[in-house]
Amino acid sequence: MNSQDKVRFEIAVSVAVFASIAIMALETFSFPTDVQAALLFADAALSLIFVAEYIYRVATAENKRAYVTSFYGIIDLVAIFPILVHAVSSVRVVRLLRVLRIIRLLKIKRYSDAIDRYRQALKLIVAEATLFTGVAFVFIIGFAFLIYEFEHEAQPHIYSNIFDAIWCAVISLTSVGYGDVYPITPAGRLMTLAMVLTGMGIVAVPTALLASALSRVHNRESEAG
Repeated sequence: MNSQDKVRFEIAVSVAVFASIAIMALETFSFPTDVQAALLFADAALSLIFVAEYIYRVATAENKRAYVTSFYGIIDLVAIFPILVHAVSSVRVVRLLRVLRIIRLLKIKRYSDAIDRYRQALKLIVAEATLFTGVAFVFIIGFAFLIYEFEHEAQPHIYSNIFDAIWCAVISLTSVGYGDVYPITPAGRLMTLAMVLTGMGIVAVPTALLASALSRVHNRESEAG
């Protein structure tokens, strides 16, 4: 298969992915039984196409093991995962897993270079990212236990256990604030204020790390080019 045929092949598979997602969207509507059956048949046909594509790629790969364990090989496997588990899982589980097919679009050629740059950037900051993740986890758990102690007696129906408090800590640290949980005690409000201020750093630090790493990757490419 020459380069032009490969491009056409990738485009065809990408169109199939879009069609699969469109079918999933259409299935949420109340269509007549015959239309629902047609959608089900079309989805099954697309599933077989994805399976055939995966088998073809494995069969034609120069290094089959390298392809199967590669980033793009894993994406292809995830795309056909729902049909592989159909025999041992409930229909609803399979329907939910079908949305994973959308990551197949990451293989579109124009995104390949960008994905590779992100991969290189993440490698450059793996130590810093690991440390930051650990620190963020400590803050979330610490704030969760504190907010639970402050709010549990005042709002036992909302802060019924530590997991409710963890939810509050996460949405506060990320400055999301859905409004479904909020403190009413003075101590709880002060703690939430502290969480919001801390959350500014939690959002800013990884953004700065990744931006710096991407800049270094771009500089390397410029020097190499």
